[in-house]
Amino acid sequence: MSARSSQSHTSTPSNILEQVRQCAASVTRYPLDILTEHAQLEDELGIDSVKLAEIAAVIAREFQLPPDRLPRNGKARTLGAIAGAVTEALGTEPGPSLHVAASVVPAVVEAKASIGDAKASTGDAKASTGAPATLDLLPRVRAVFARVTRYPEELLTPHADLEDELGIDSVKQAEVMAVLMKELGLSDAPKPSQRLRTMAAIADAARALLPAAPPVVEARPRAPVHVAPAPVPSRTELPFAGKVALVTGSGKGIGRVIATRLARAGATVVVNSFHSREDGEKTARDICDAGGKAVHLWGSVAQEDHLERMFAAIREQLGGLDLLVCNASNGLIGPFDRIAPRDWDKAFRTCITGTYECAMRARPLMAARGGGSIVTMSTSMSQRYMHDLGCQGVVKAGVESLTRYLAAELAPEGIRTNCVSAGPVHGDLLGMFPDAPERVARWESATPGGRLCTADDVADVTELLLGPKTQRVNGAIWVVDAGLSGTVDGLLPAARAS
Repeated sequence: MSARSSQSHTSTPSNILEQVRQCAASVTRYPLDILTEHAQLEDELGIDSVKLAEIAAVIAREFQLPPDRLPRNGKARTLGAIAGAVTEALGTEPGPSLHVAASVVPAVVEAKASIGDAKASTGDAKASTGAPATLDLLPRVRAVFARVTRYPEELLTPHADLEDELGIDSVKQAEVMAVLMKELGLSDAPKPSQRLRTMAAIADAARALLPAAPPVVEARPRAPVHVAPAPVPSRTELPFAGKVALVTGSGKGIGRVIATRLARAGATVVVNSFHSREDGEKTARDICDAGGKAVHLWGSVAQEDHLERMFAAIREQLGGLDLLVCNASNGLIGPFDRIAPRDWDKAFRTCITGTYECAMRARPLMAARGGGSIVTMSTSMSQRYMHDLGCQGVVKAGVESLTRYLAAELAPEGIRTNCVSAGPVHGDLLGMFPDAPERVARWESATPGGRLCTADDVADVTELLLGPKTQRVNGAIWVVDAGLSGTVDGLLPAARAS
């Protein structure tokens, strides 16, 4: 549908808001009743900066507006704010055919073509000079940002502020830098203290780090860590047959592995995801395709109304709950002085309040079935200092304390509560740390045995704590980090220049 083709009868603010809501629904597949005018897109609906950029691109096409006319990041906190910007833009755009928007399209196509040309010519530049051509760095930086963030390339202008305008936080920036370093063959990354706020600044910093004549390094994907799948027991000995398990934050990562393992052990698994809805739905499908039983429930453990819907669905559709794994987590990964009050609030509401609320809603469902088992998730660095993990480390210490209180409070109903305190685990999360390759190498060298844990290692202990072989284990914090927390990380804050 073209907004301009019917502008004469769709340009009222209420109709524009409705069209904006429809665009958001088409991208997120959220029900329209959730996409209200004043709902906070990130905090209440879980629409992160990447998904917001996709919505903005769809809205821009719908109303034939240049993408830069729409608010970004902090100014686009609600659909009402976006609809207001669209209304204002429609009232100020020149001419009914929107020549401004039309003129943007060739520029975007040209930019994409230049990125393709830059990629095609990179090999020649390396072959003749031994180093990437200087002028190719900015297009390559933009190409990496587009690939990692999935942002439309027309939004990735060289001088747009990465965080304030594009909503690309420090975690995602670190992920981009890791990919960029690998592609450019850099051994050192720009320091976080440089506060590189634009792609142009990153290109300049990367250029300064290029050696005069580095060897040609072909970018290859890092070999995955292969872990032998756990043996599938026969149906007659499935330990969780007839049990219902909820694993929060199980669309990907450790949560996905735990959900899959519990289903393999006979449980009907409720897969929950919020920011990664598509991943959660895929996890549930994969479990069912493998012969297990699973359903997906979308929602944030930090939102009370979401929890009400989730637990009502568990009660009505599955009849109760036996096992709960509180895996959903939030917390800024980055320098300690970058943690804002909003970061603390989000981390606390997800990790502390969310865990508490899930446990208290699970309590009557488990009690009605004769008891149950809860496992919370922490980090072994809650009791140690680890650079760039200040927000999560502090909040997860609270999770461990909460675990002990829940163990005492819920024991009369036959409910056990324990905690798995994991160290660095091979997977996507490690790539979010600044200087990730060097960090991982140092952690491995400090780990007895020289190997970090995998998600399956964490799932092993989680499954054990949930099961019948640990009936007398309650209020325990089990550390799963291959012994790393018994050593010294060795990375301390850098001294400030006087």
